[in-house]
Amino acid sequence: MTKKPTILFIFFCILFEIVYSQNNAVQFDKNCFNIDITKKLILINQDVEQLNSLFTEPKESFISNEINYSFITPVTEFETGKAYKVIDNNNEYYDLYFTELPVINIFTENTIVDEPRVYAYFSISESNGNYIENAIGIEFRGGSTQYFPKKSFRIEFWNDSLGNETEDICLLGMRSDDDWNLQAMYNEPLRIRSKVNYDLWKSIDALYYSEDEPEAINGVNQEFIELFLNNEYKGVFALSERVDRKQLKLKKYKDGEIRGELYKGVGWGASTFTYLPYYNNNSELWSGLQYEYPDEEINWSNIYELVNFVINEDSLTFYETYENEFNIDNAVNYFIFLNLLRATDNTGKNIFIAKYNHDEPYFYVPWDLDGTFGIIWNGTKEDITNDIFLNGLYERLILDDRENGFLEKLKNRWNELRINTITLTSIIEAFNEQFQYLKSNGVYEREVKAWPACMYYDENNMDYTIEWIEKRLNYLDKVFNDPSLITTISEHKLGNETGIKIYPNPASNFVYFNTSENNSVVERITMYNMAGGAVVINCTSENKGMLDVSKLENGVYLVAAELKNGYKKVEKLLIKRN
Repeated sequence: MTKKPTILFIFFCILFEIVYSQNNAVQFDKNCFNIDITKKLILINQDVEQLNSLFTEPKESFISNEINYSFITPVTEFETGKAYKVIDNNNEYYDLYFTELPVINIFTENTIVDEPRVYAYFSISESNGNYIENAIGIEFRGGSTQYFPKKSFRIEFWNDSLGNETEDICLLGMRSDDDWNLQAMYNEPLRIRSKVNYDLWKSIDALYYSEDEPEAINGVNQEFIELFLNNEYKGVFALSERVDRKQLKLKKYKDGEIRGELYKGVGWGASTFTYLPYYNNNSELWSGLQYEYPDEEINWSNIYELVNFVINEDSLTFYETYENEFNIDNAVNYFIFLNLLRATDNTGKNIFIAKYNHDEPYFYVPWDLDGTFGIIWNGTKEDITNDIFLNGLYERLILDDRENGFLEKLKNRWNELRINTITLTSIIEAFNEQFQYLKSNGVYEREVKAWPACMYYDENNMDYTIEWIEKRLNYLDKVFNDPSLITTISEHKLGNETGIKIYPNPASNFVYFNTSENNSVVERITMYNMAGGAVVINCTSENKGMLDVSKLENGVYLVAAELKNGYKKVEKLLIKRN
């Protein structure tokens, strides 16, 4: 058994040496050879150590698809991340790179749209020789990110060209599944925040029922890949698992009974525990939440009761019973995580609320973590480190100053995590590890080739991020160790700021607005598309009103509200009609 691989390796070495000596050209594995003719880019994700051991003489040329390529300068040893100039027999010059990253190729004759998925052919190759190919359905995914030139995708493995049957496939050591995301990360300066953040969350929080469900993960795993779509190089993506019943191991619907539940925050309202309209069980959307599970029926009554409890329950009952409704350890961990990252877009939107089984508490699952650590959702810097982010649930929890209440648990958990998990050194090391991995493989250089007009990419963002993290940790040390500061911040935030509520989100035909105080007057509300064009302008002198958006196309818009007292607010609004 142990001799066979050795004999086989020697055989292939001899065979390669014979081929090499006969053709005087390097032979690359065809599954690892990728070319973009337009960008004049060749990417090979074959093991360079193996290649250097097989081809020991100076490398002068190679052949692919019967085309001969010559190195401008003979190469003694191949290196990852380095650009090699080559010329083909038509006198066309290319930059050739070696990468350790897996490479995905997708081919389709169909136009990719938001919905539905269209048929395509998929393959993924790894530098260790692993290779998978299969039919897929592919569509765009995301909200505002669809307005970027580099788009994210959702793929599903199919057993036919129509998607009538799907197939579970294990990719890059992650779970076996038919449904995957390819995140573009176009608006994230270093393309690494999401992966760092998911890894950090998993070190902070574990599902309270993990002993019963050891394979359950509160979050997702991600791995970097490089993508070619119809032979065009599209840059680096994060191949990601999905947050769903399978990932969380929620109890399945059984005998007409809802057991496990899952809801996705896609806007603001009930999702932030600040608004409680009545629900419609014929709709998958309700007040900023999207119904994810169970699939068998839509019934908003359970999550409605949770939001009603948080918003309307009297204080005595709330503080005596809230741990029965929402898992307190998870609530503490997510509050720390939300504020450590200063995830401005994740207080209700871009977050899941889940329940493992009936008569069990709800808990948070994070999602969409690119606008963090001093970067906001649109990819720009927001160098603010001295504030606290809340939603309606946390506005009540931070008033729990009882012994072993929320504030005491928060302080204790923060200081526990500060020993090893949340330290300046550990977070910087996590950033540096991913940054150096991409940089050493030449990914940033190729990302610029793929998207030369990208205004978000900034390799120097590491210095800014490190400085920002240090200031943020110092601030949170003060606040989390002094509960009175949190209460003061909350009272200031809630009592002295005159705001405006814009709802529903998502909207269909009309958007309503009203201010938090009757004497606060709205001066102007402007809606912009993601290209920056104004599509609706409403000048008023009222404290409430309505916008007609029935003629606008489905998609993400920005709503900018200006009050006569100088208060301004900008938020994203999703327009979606069934």
